[in-house]
Amino acid sequence: MYKIIGADQKEYGPVSADQLRQWIAEGRVDGRTKVQPDGSTDWKTVAELAEFAGVLPPAPSLSTPPLHIPAIPAQPRHSPMAVWAMAVGIFSVLCCQFLGPVAIVLGAVALSQLKSHPELAGRGFAVTGIALGIVSLLMAVAVALLLIFSPDFMQSFQRAMQQ
Repeated sequence: MYKIIGADQKEYGPVSADQLRQWIAEGRVDGRTKVQPDGSTDWKTVAELAEFAGVLPPAPSLSTPPLHIPAIPAQPRHSPMAVWAMAVGIFSVLCCQFLGPVAIVLGAVALSQLKSHPELAGRGFAVTGIALGIVSLLMAVAVALLLIFSPDFMQSFQRAMQQ
């Protein structure tokens, strides 16, 4: 018969050797559980008692290689210049066509940086910024041509704005 100290640090028992073997099989007792055999005053771990050596699962040794957990690959960092190229390109198309050249220059510089720093991502942002910059320039040219070659358009526009 044995007394044990449970995980809650309370003393339990007496329990039989068969009961301890069942608890070991269920995972309720392991090699670190403190046990006091009948007739003894010393507390020992279950792993120290020879009668339970065949029942305990083998303890991991220091020579056992650790479990290999693959690292999550780091996400590539986006080029800030490429992100700015796209943002300025969007802004230039929406309201400020004079920013078109800025978006084109930012996109070109970003593409140059991306070639010299392959660890960076953002090629799509840079190309989008260039494309939107070109679109905004074409829009500005179209408006300028419309104003130059159609003076009636400007007068009609002014009248419509006044009403």
